[in-house]
Amino acid sequence: MKKILLISQNFYPEIGSAANRMKQLFRLLGRKYDTTLYTTEPQYPNRDIYEQEKFWDAELNEEKIARVKTRTSKYETKMIFRFFLYLETLCRFILKILRAKESFDVVYVSSPPISIALAGLIAKRKFKAKLIVDIRDLWPESLKGVGKFNSPIVLWIAYRFEKRIYKQADQIIVNSERFVDYIASKGIDPKKITFVPNALTPEELELGSLKRPIINEPITVIYTGNIGLAQELASFIRMAAHFEKDSAVQFKMIGYGANYQKLIDSVKEQELANIIVNPPDTRSNVLRKLAAADVAFVSLVPHPVFETVIPGKIVDYMGIGLPIIGMVSGYSREIIHASNTGFIYEHDAEQEMYCGLAHLIKNHELRGKLRQNGLQYAKANYNWQENFKRIEKLISEFE
Repeated sequence: MKKILLISQNFYPEIGSAANRMKQLFRLLGRKYDTTLYTTEPQYPNRDIYEQEKFWDAELNEEKIARVKTRTSKYETKMIFRFFLYLETLCRFILKILRAKESFDVVYVSSPPISIALAGLIAKRKFKAKLIVDIRDLWPESLKGVGKFNSPIVLWIAYRFEKRIYKQADQIIVNSERFVDYIASKGIDPKKITFVPNALTPEELELGSLKRPIINEPITVIYTGNIGLAQELASFIRMAAHFEKDSAVQFKMIGYGANYQKLIDSVKEQELANIIVNPPDTRSNVLRKLAAADVAFVSLVPHPVFETVIPGKIVDYMGIGLPIIGMVSGYSREIIHASNTGFIYEHDAEQEMYCGLAHLIKNHELRGKLRQNGLQYAKANYNWQENFKRIEKLISEFE
């Protein structure tokens, strides 16, 4: 039986797509291989929320999970402290790797942050193992998209590290098909790049398939997930303000992130009674709340960097059977159009978006059709058990 070392800064019970992706991979790898995980104590988006027992709702083999403790604080809102957190986590992972007494056949490392992939390079050399790098986002490209760490020196160093990581990886896994061309442009053979998107478990897909009323008053438009630098959510607030006097629709947000408090303050200042902002919750609770909603919203800052990504929330929206409305471009727009699951608009076309939402509110048959389209697409493309077979194939081919 092959021995696998999984290294990820984000992991259960943390919320968000990154932690959920690594949780599912740890479970699936553990069923077939002797799998050990190096991660941190839960800290995203902040440490305090994990004092609540509800977040510790999964049964995992904790004996195979090694959690390192970090001391950096104030990283929730200050980017410089977040950088220090990444650096501290890298150092603690490296120390953990160098002190390890057991050996591994395969090292599987999740990035971003790019620093964790650097730990993977150390582990590959220490254990003389094969290295799989799972790329969930393009760093340092995404840093330019949010306007942070744009120092030429910082970017030069980051790009050098990025290229080295790609070249030394034995296999690269990406969660967006649009990452392939970018990585290949760095001189990497496309044959060693495999697409494995974010997905849902069979149980989660079954939740989306449950029958529920199509005609529902009022209609709920929901947004879930990160309220950070890349998400353009002022448009969601403006849309709620536009429909403030329409009793047929209400708005809900379940989120976390750097701009969470700023968003709450904006809702209060405008005295918008038709929008509810809820704090972070467990994935299972969020999915149930999605299942009780009618339309889902998504938006990203208009920047070329974000044209290659697909937010994990889009996968969840489809798998739960929610029509999608919002403002994204590139790969996300292509997927929503290809699956015929919703309406997407340019960032300068908010009035057209309001008309599209008004149409969805009135037309329950259209919502039902979009719901079925999303469910069918998710079952065909976003099933963890099926998609994991691609990773199994890669591991089986290692000598």
